[in-house]
Amino acid sequence: MEDDNDLREIYADVLRDEGWEVTTASDGLEAFELLEGGLTPCVAVLDLRMPRMDGWEFADRLRQSEEWRSLPFVIVAAHVRVADVANHIGARWWLQKPVSIDHLVSVIGEACASNPVTQ
Repeated sequence: MEDDNDLREIYADVLRDEGWEVTTASDGLEAFELLEGGLTPCVAVLDLRMPRMDGWEFADRLRQSEEWRSLPFVIVAAHVRVADVANHIGARWWLQKPVSIDHLVSVIGEACASNPVTQ
């Protein structure tokens, strides 16, 4: 999830080029609606600051859901203490903006590999 259209499409294009199927959402509410509609991703990529439902609220809703509790997620943020924030909300992975494409691909691969549901 990324509310910046250009960044969202860049991330999606890079990940598609690496062979992943990618579904995008502009905020947490749209992403949660996709999950409830049957989407089964190997990972969720969350921007922290988004309209309607931000990354913190999305992470909270994941953890409250029996079905989605184990879905790994990656925090992407410009926040100077993104590692601390990611740790606080339970994200094992995080990326500091501006995001290195190589690091994005590596982290997404690691997060997807850790998801027992999609293995």
